Amino acid sequence: MTTTVFPALRTSDAQATISLLLTLGFTERLLVRNEDDPTVVEHAEFALGDTGGIMIGSVRNDGSALDAVGGSSIYVVVDTEREVDRLYQEIVDMGHAIVRPVATQEHGGREFDFRDHDGNSWGVGSYRGA
Repeated sequence: MTTTVFPALRTSDAQATISLLLTLGFTERLLVRNEDDPTVVEHAEFALGDTGGIMIGSVRNDGSALDAVGGSSIYVVVDTEREVDRLYQEIVDMGHAIVRPVATQEHGGREFDFRDHDGNSWGVGSYRGA
């Protein structure tokens, strides 16, 4: 049996989040927009590799715990250190706040951290875990 973790985020700017996910190598699996306001994403799923992925949706202002924006932390694993460096420059060019510049880590791999427009913390690196 294959087990997968599929984090879910709410976003204040669905198009900015979608652009970020596509930049990081995610591919669109499902995108359901609101019929009355197509800038609102009711539900979306983006795949990363064969088993990873993330779900997003626009803020609904319904007061639920699932409607919180920001405060999440996500680590995206890429294949090579060269890919880490390329993505670092793309993230800088997109204007995201760099929290930790790209560097080779003592525990292995090359990584960097940034915050997105909603205040979520993202790590990108070649470290696949122990």
